[in-house]
Amino acid sequence: MQVIARGANRVCVIDPAAPGHCLKYALPADAGRRRPLRHRIRDAWADLRPARQANALELRAWRGLHARLGDRLDSHVAACQALVDTPAGRALRCLLVTGADGAPAPSLYALLFGSGRGHYPADALCDAVTRVEAWLHANAIPLFDLNSGNLVVVERAGRPELVCVDVKSVIGGKEIVPISRWSRRLMRRKIARRAKRLRERIRAHAPLAGVQAGH
Repeated sequence: MQVIARGANRVCVIDPAAPGHCLKYALPADAGRRRPLRHRIRDAWADLRPARQANALELRAWRGLHARLGDRLDSHVAACQALVDTPAGRALRCLLVTGADGAPAPSLYALLFGSGRGHYPADALCDAVTRVEAWLHANAIPLFDLNSGNLVVVERAGRPELVCVDVKSVIGGKEIVPISRWSRRLMRRKIARRAKRLRERIRAHAPLAGVQAGH
């Protein structure tokens, strides 16, 4: 299978049985990797309750957002479809976010650290983060996991736009008591902090405005 992305806990591949889709598989825990206590507790809880596993959480989070926002969600978040059984195991099937050429859209991480670095200047990518931040605020969406691996970049009207490909943090996160999801004020502050941190990361690693790769 063609791997699109690989994280600490899941791998995403092209779905060989459904063109235009991808599959997310859970990865086995790395026994040699030391993890914080809260992560080990969370993993143990997920083992006991499959509904708390990453794929199930993401599907439930997407369904909740779609029930509230309908088609307005489509341009901002990759659509989740279902948990499916495949020859390689159980996976989450999602629509594949693609560029104009039909290829999988690159992650923001790839544009900062991979072969796509320099395709867009820092200012353009930071502006895209600001638009995502404004959309989250306007719709009161507690999407706190704003990291470069969870966002892919597509071009619309000549400028880069970000699409989130992992929304499980909307209902599952690190807080024991999720007060940031209950308080609109705390939610806004937390989203603003995450967006600011992401813009700082972009400015630290992407070319400045007007500077393209190879120049």
